[in-house]
Amino acid sequence: MNTKELSVIVINHGCKLNQFEGEALENSFRLTGFKIADLKKGERPDITIINTCTVTGKSDRKSRNSIYKAVALKKTSGLVIVTGCYAETNPDILKEIRGVDFVLSNREKAAIPEVIKSYLDNKSFNVNAPDSSFLFRGSAYPERSRVFVKVQDGCSMSCTYCKVPLARGRSRSREANDIFLYIKKIVENGYKEIVLTGINLGDYNYNCIHLADLLSLFLEHDDKFRIRLSSIEPFYFRDGLFEIIRNKRIVPHFHIPVQSGSDRILKLMNRPYDVNTYREIVRRIESVRPESHFSTDIIVGFPTENKEDFQNTMDLIRSIGFASIHVFKYSERDGTKAAVLKDDVSYNEKALRSRRAISKGAELNYLYRKKFLGNIRDTIFENHKLNRQDSENSWEGITDNYIRVKLNNSRDEAVPSFGDLKKRILPVRITRVEKDCTYGEIVEQHS
Repeated sequence: MNTKELSVIVINHGCKLNQFEGEALENSFRLTGFKIADLKKGERPDITIINTCTVTGKSDRKSRNSIYKAVALKKTSGLVIVTGCYAETNPDILKEIRGVDFVLSNREKAAIPEVIKSYLDNKSFNVNAPDSSFLFRGSAYPERSRVFVKVQDGCSMSCTYCKVPLARGRSRSREANDIFLYIKKIVENGYKEIVLTGINLGDYNYNCIHLADLLSLFLEHDDKFRIRLSSIEPFYFRDGLFEIIRNKRIVPHFHIPVQSGSDRILKLMNRPYDVNTYREIVRRIESVRPESHFSTDIIVGFPTENKEDFQNTMDLIRSIGFASIHVFKYSERDGTKAAVLKDDVSYNEKALRSRRAISKGAELNYLYRKKFLGNIRDTIFENHKLNRQDSENSWEGITDNYIRVKLNNSRDEAVPSFGDLKKRILPVRITRVEKDCTYGEIVEQHS
């Protein structure tokens, strides 16, 4: 069968790593000869891949809803394939959904394009590939200005609330030289920001090369790109990592999950640190990178979390002054140790605590952005909107310290010509900070 006659769409849910894997899948389909369907144009794909998430009960529901929609749009001879973390932990539930053709695990995910091509040619569906966790074919010309690079997968921790180790397996790391060669290729093609990502990035360890060593290798080789780190658990901040983040090419944006501001709850969660240790980690980073954007994850309503525990969390949020907070209402996950605990915090109370934490996070984000009013920050540009009828010509970029900045003329002015800013890092002065948006102007254009 001619694959050029067939179209594919990948629907992604969940974390940045899942997003990367889904985008890499689409790239593999392109290279294999398939077309990528455009749902916005009303195109119905021949093959739909649902890349699921299972971190919370809400994630499960969103994944199932995408599956139901894909089945409803399915062509007579079409295929609906489910993969990702929900497919890993609960394949039987998903196989029972009428219209789902195949359910494949995370370890089989990267091999899906080749498996489908074999199925179309031979009408047999066999997955005999070994673990393909690091076999994703990253594009030499990614659609994003910032390139996500998967360097690690799995998690060997045992947090009592978390289903991720069941979905992703134990921690394992990508060969350092393989990462190096891919980064070299995309940098040669003009990309200037690399985002290192993994399920547990701080646990990177390939043949005794740890994360700080890996960063040193990159920084020694080439000075044409900057590095952004995705989420790092607090207990992986050690002397080597503290030292390497002094380098200005590692952007001052650190996502360090804390989960709770209560030592009692942290112990129940089996998180191997206390609140004071966490504060000291932030203090040490601030001492060398005072402009840092600190973001975190918070779980509210963990079993037995009382009002004092939650107030301790709110106190920590205020004292740290997080620039961004991701808030999750506790959701019981089958197979986790916390599932045996009585889920004794009502949904309404979880929702109330979630709203309070989100509101405080929004307030702190605004205050953080205001601190940089008038400052100049190196900004990489990603999104462009052009509507000459409405006199709108806007570019949106991300500063080194993770402030989304919009270049935009007022609607009563002539549309300015910014040129193509995609992939470029330019100095931008922050000129206006509003509750829901930050504006800036290019100080000097250079490549």
